[in-house]
Amino acid sequence: MLGDDLEDWLDESALMKRTFRNCAIIAGLIERRHPGKEKTGRQITMSSDLIYDVLYQHEPDHILIRATRRDAARGLLDIERLGDMLRRIRSHIVHQPLDRISPLAVPVMLDIGREPIFGEGRESAMADAADELMREALGQS
Repeated sequence: MLGDDLEDWLDESALMKRTFRNCAIIAGLIERRHPGKEKTGRQITMSSDLIYDVLYQHEPDHILIRATRRDAARGLLDIERLGDMLRRIRSHIVHQPLDRISPLAVPVMLDIGREPIFGEGRESAMADAADELMREALGQS
């Protein structure tokens, strides 16, 4: 699981773009401050996301993409330690298929495919989704 699946997830995750932002700033592709003008965080994010998308699509083995992947794997995820831990506990893990979602998985399920909702409907939509997932988890469909 830590091989191709994790790589695929990492390449598509917001973590890569957030890590790429730092790499792009260090590489000089994006300037935070230009004489007389300072970019907002949103402007920097938009610029770095655009550069990441173009580089990843046209040159996925670019040195900045490789550096970003390495930084994300070592810094925020610490994949090496995660792999070591999984090897140590391998014989102690019991896989139990469930006929419905586990209550422990509700936060993860709420995060998958999350789309931003702005305005008053945000809290209501999140509460409705959380209630529906909890009913399913508790078998109260």
